[in-house]
Amino acid sequence: YIEQIGIAMSPMSNNSLFVSYDKNPFDTYFRRGLNVSLSTDDPLQFHVTHEPLIEEYGLAKQVWHYSNTDLCEIARNSVLQSGFEHAIKAYWLG
Repeated sequence: YIEQIGIAMSPMSNNSLFVSYDKNPFDTYFRRGLNVSLSTDDPLQFHVTHEPLIEEYGLAKQVWHYSNTDLCEIARNSVLQSGFEHAIKAYWLG
């Protein structure tokens, strides 16, 4: 049942505020099959480009060595967690 609960996390913000990347639970949650997605938190404070979500994905790939397939799964989780109606989700999931 817990796998159905969506958890959106911003590792860059977390790292700046209270937990280093090596202690961030995102990777543990993802590897256990929980429904996690990447998000941004206060992009003007924690990000350095105009694409803060891309920074979060790049960081996840670099720090936790995620494959492109892993990143696609995380992006899919994000769509499933969104508040869009089913037809829009189905369109974006293909």
